[in-house]
Amino acid sequence: MALKSDLLMDVANQIGTPVYVYDKENMINQVNKLEKAFTDLPAEIHYAMKANEHPEILKIFKDKGIGADAVSPNEINRAMQVGFDKSRIIYTPSCPSEEDLHQAFKLGIHTHIGAIEYLDFVLENYPETAIGLRINPGNSIGGNQKIATAHNASKFGIPVNQLSQIKNYLNKGLLVDSLHLHTGSDVKTWEDLARSVDVLFDFAKHFPDLKYLDFGSGFKVKYHPDDVEINLPAYATYIKQKLDAYNKPVKIKFEPGKFLVSEAGVLLVKVNVVKKGFDKSFVGVDSGFHHLIRPMYYEAYHHIVNLSNNVKPSIKYDVVGVLCEEDTFAYDRLLAPVRKDDILMIQNAGAYGYVMASTYNLRDLPKQVLVEGNSFRQI
Repeated sequence: MALKSDLLMDVANQIGTPVYVYDKENMINQVNKLEKAFTDLPAEIHYAMKANEHPEILKIFKDKGIGADAVSPNEINRAMQVGFDKSRIIYTPSCPSEEDLHQAFKLGIHTHIGAIEYLDFVLENYPETAIGLRINPGNSIGGNQKIATAHNASKFGIPVNQLSQIKNYLNKGLLVDSLHLHTGSDVKTWEDLARSVDVLFDFAKHFPDLKYLDFGSGFKVKYHPDDVEINLPAYATYIKQKLDAYNKPVKIKFEPGKFLVSEAGVLLVKVNVVKKGFDKSFVGVDSGFHHLIRPMYYEAYHHIVNLSNNVKPSIKYDVVGVLCEEDTFAYDRLLAPVRKDDILMIQNAGAYGYVMASTYNLRDLPKQVLVEGNSFRQI
């Protein structure tokens, strides 16, 4: 994390806690990292805005020149409101209503369809509009089952074994100009992603007029200090080899979300109490899973640092929240000795943090702050 402790303490003292803090420089660096890795590909990047759709963050990516990936009509509208051109927005919904689809098609937003059952709707209402198909390759990869989105039991995408049914629709006049898949989040190795690359290129042979292939994202980020980021250059090289063999002029698209914003964000919380239990000590903070649900819902690890006590971690605590629930950020976590009113930093909170927050227990939503260089402002 590039944000300095002194600046973060200033945020906590001046803005208050709980507060999400986002680092603009980190987001830009992550885009640069992807663009460098994919420099030999005809690649386009679309930010998966569901990871964090704050307008100020969207503007950073718009100004950087990348596109947007939306999953709802409201996300489409927000992307347009901050200045994304409609041609740079792609729409990949899950089980949308017909009204959702009407809104996207009428706006001229390129749409990925993820179920055979929608194809009659497309032919009946928008027969002259080319669509993308989201494919389910039927392989399970991802950090855990809740973020693996392309296995046999997943709701996402058209199963590859429905190819013959798709061909029937092509014979009826269905226009398909792109194929899409997203196999899951937090994928650890490029070799795992390569399995789905193989599937999509094989599938593409059945579609003569494709403009692009979209491989989603899923790129591993470092949640735990011992985690290793995915080898993006090796992944890009593999796609380049497959693209050369495919030998057709198609673009390659990616839809990173977590990779672009996760490390850029932290959640600052204040310690309300340090409590002795039967066999362990609890650090009770002024936040909970209503602000950051990932540890409870995804069983995700988030590194925690005591910003108020810059000494070597030496005591194990359960870090818990204010909700009237088993509301836990971390179990048996080794921290520098914690005292009442200390400020703790929960790292990798830029993605799927505030966007999944709620007012459960009638608790307030957290504040949000953007850091630009050595200055910060509430957003």
